[in-house]
Amino acid sequence: MKNNRFVLFGAFLVMAGCSSEEGQKTAARDPLAPYPPTGVTREFELTIDETQWEVGPGAIYNAIAYNGVIPGPPIEVDAGDHVVLRVTNNAAKPHSVHTHVVKFTYTNDGTHNSVVAPGETKTIEWDAVYAGTFPYHDHGDEAEGTKRGLFGALIVHPPGEAKANEHVVVLADFDQSEYDSLPGVADPETGEFPDAGVYHGGHQYMHTINGKGYEDAIPAFKGKVGELQRFRVVSIGNEFHTWHIHGHRWLDASGQLTDNVQLGPGMYTTFEFMEDNPGTWLVHCHVGEHMEGGMIADYVVTP
Repeated sequence: MKNNRFVLFGAFLVMAGCSSEEGQKTAARDPLAPYPPTGVTREFELTIDETQWEVGPGAIYNAIAYNGVIPGPPIEVDAGDHVVLRVTNNAAKPHSVHTHVVKFTYTNDGTHNSVVAPGETKTIEWDAVYAGTFPYHDHGDEAEGTKRGLFGALIVHPPGEAKANEHVVVLADFDQSEYDSLPGVADPETGEFPDAGVYHGGHQYMHTINGKGYEDAIPAFKGKVGELQRFRVVSIGNEFHTWHIHGHRWLDASGQLTDNVQLGPGMYTTFEFMEDNPGTWLVHCHVGEHMEGGMIADYVVTP
């Protein structure tokens, strides 16, 4: 006799059946069990540089960045891979690379003796034996480094993962006092207002999606009807954010239907849904001041 259950997956409701005998054969995998080593070593080069980063038109941030970009380049590996990072610090202060969940020794934690001094190169090694989406960020001077742009996403794919259109989303908070140029804010020396860019109000360019603010600067996320969409969302900085997608729905970690997930500083989630709704949809943080401060973009779905 079969026990039928209803499974909500993205936008579709389907009925799946399995016998008790089949269920015994497909016991759920223990999420705390590490994946076995693949024998593959993945190597990455990271530099830490002071740079000026354009958050939006006329909004120039005095940043510190991995490889000159905010967020830093995605570190993408398979579960069971050994990860080697060669980190060179070209900035004026000590910085590092720290991550979450994956296995490493305390000498590879991005703190204490694994902090990279100015002008120094160090090797950091991890074993990515757990799958998911995790942040990596500075822990040499975390308050300063993450505020200025030293963060990125580590993506670890499990074996047999379904093919999907993947979206990496890094939500971050910027400090208005660190801008070299900010539209609508007078130059402290000349008292003049810059011509470039648009003034968005008092919170402008404080909250970013993938290092940019507002729809005119954040590249649109793109999907296609009938295609599996996978969103990998990381939140970093000082504020609590949400990630809301108009016109769509998925199951959260507790199995509840949702279209808006909440993440605190240093938190992360991965979710997916089957695309069924064409249009140009807003994606944004649902905190009003954060949305007004730059955390709003478009998700363009083609038929």
